[in-house]
Amino acid sequence: MWREVRARNQFMSQQPPSIVDLEPTARATEPSHAAAGAPDATLHWTFLGLSSVVVALAILFYVHGEEQVVIPLIDAPLPETCTFKQMTGMNCPGCGLTRCFVSMAHGDVRRAWHFNPVGILLFVVVVSQIPFRSLQIWRGRRGLPEIRLGRVGYSLMLVLVAALMIQWIVRTLLGMF
Repeated sequence: MWREVRARNQFMSQQPPSIVDLEPTARATEPSHAAAGAPDATLHWTFLGLSSVVVALAILFYVHGEEQVVIPLIDAPLPETCTFKQMTGMNCPGCGLTRCFVSMAHGDVRRAWHFNPVGILLFVVVVSQIPFRSLQIWRGRRGLPEIRLGRVGYSLMLVLVAALMIQWIVRTLLGMF
């Protein structure tokens, strides 16, 4: 009985093998990204596709005046989709993001700042997803572990959300005076 307890304790105290330590037979039956606990490529393909579509549409559309984003070829404006603004008459933290993205895609940073200052940072994050996700897919196809941003990525998201809220509060207060 004591041998069983001692053997179980030794087994429980051992560190799990890393990918490098796996025998060739185990590596052949299991892809390395699954062994490392990495998400499958679907996540990266989804982000790559969404980011590419957002950037392509921002390049394709144009801003007319202060409020309209226009679809070229048919010269039809996009409908206003902000439910918060329709219900309250006030801008929400995300108001102006579409116009900001379109302005940034056309290189008009000053106008983008006017529509939504934090949108400039969000646009950079969306554009940076294209090379980042492409790199992740490339690494996954070669059996390399993915690059994990960890706390940096989460911190960036929190900073952007906080910045959206702060700029919205400041703009709302300044609009009252």
